[in-house]
Amino acid sequence: MEYRHSGALRASFIVAVSLLLLLGRAGALECTPVASAGLEAEISHLQQSTKVHPHDPVLLYNLAADYAQKCDAATTLKLLHQVVAAEGGLDPAEYRGFAYLRDNAEFKTIVAEIHASNKPRIQSKPAFTIKEPNLFPEGMAYARYNGRVYAGSVQRKIVWTDKAGEAHDLTKAGEDGLAYVAGLHIDETRKQLWAVSTTFGNRRELSGAVQGLFKYDLTTGRRIETFVAPNRSAGYLNDVTVVPSTGNAYVTNTLEGSVYSANKGSSTLDMFLPPGAVPGANGITVSDDEKTLFVAGDFGIYRIDLKSKSQAPLQKGSEIIDASIDGLYFYKQSLVGIQNGIHPGRVVRFYLDPPLTRITHAEILETYNPAFENPTTGSLDGDSFLFMANTQLHKWQMGKPLPPANDLHDIQILRISLAP
Repeated sequence: MEYRHSGALRASFIVAVSLLLLLGRAGALECTPVASAGLEAEISHLQQSTKVHPHDPVLLYNLAADYAQKCDAATTLKLLHQVVAAEGGLDPAEYRGFAYLRDNAEFKTIVAEIHASNKPRIQSKPAFTIKEPNLFPEGMAYARYNGRVYAGSVQRKIVWTDKAGEAHDLTKAGEDGLAYVAGLHIDETRKQLWAVSTTFGNRRELSGAVQGLFKYDLTTGRRIETFVAPNRSAGYLNDVTVVPSTGNAYVTNTLEGSVYSANKGSSTLDMFLPPGAVPGANGITVSDDEKTLFVAGDFGIYRIDLKSKSQAPLQKGSEIIDASIDGLYFYKQSLVGIQNGIHPGRVVRFYLDPPLTRITHAEILETYNPAFENPTTGSLDGDSFLFMANTQLHKWQMGKPLPPANDLHDIQILRISLAP
């Protein structure tokens, strides 16, 4: 689920707003100052961090976003100038927190400078179309064995499509207590689909909905099991991965910064990593040798030893930005991720050393594609990467009527080759 990762200290603020509205393309907005002890504590923490790493663009960007919440335009713009100077291509143009500055000449100059030094890179090709414009999907998965793409929806259902492009419901809206559908993952070995059901917001329309992991048999389309989160109101579940040999699933809880596991013989999720282990835990994937989990966090990607549960951020050079990764996927000693929140959306590949402890270098695979509208997640297909280009989540508002059909488009799924 996409939003600007901002640290555990922002928990009270994140709970107060829909994370899916933090990115948008609307015009300038009015600014209402946020005053909270949590915000001030985070600003203090980030300021201390920038004393140690004064040119870190991610720290500077997050600090600018904090001052934007205070409606302190002068400090926000000063920090964004430093983001430009620090390089890395972080782009505040579409982050909703900066929306009140969009008509500001200085803000426009900052965005123009970023765009001038970070040109579009477009190498993807059309792969699938989901002909349901108001789907608003966050997660997708591809099943190689039947050639179908599966996508979740904020309408509390899961659909599938194939080359024909027609959308077919795998589940009915809210069936079996399904809430907003976030991450999806295909277990090809068992022909099963894992879906994250998240109750973020605890809204009235979610009364009776389940926060947890739903497992489906793709041959019959029936739900096999539901693994319920121990505490429905504790944070929100986000993304999921499965270990092929065992079928065990692992799911992130972003607000808690934790990871849960779904184990055989249990109907509830078990705590695998405690809260705060990976602040802002989001995208998650497992290495080919099944020894290491990789979890995207607030300011970088963590590696977790599946046996010992020891965790540490991936080592990297200062020029590598692995923060704010939404979907995350392991491919041949590298990680492929979709970076949003600190950028309108780009697909990035991180190459790892043999022990899988360090990012040796990074490559931007796709950025500034005109088709992009909040790219979030994707799925591997052999030596290529499939991903949703236009989830259009910025046009959806929790608890509000759906936007008119003429303001929406079919969901486009693009393919990028990962082969040499």
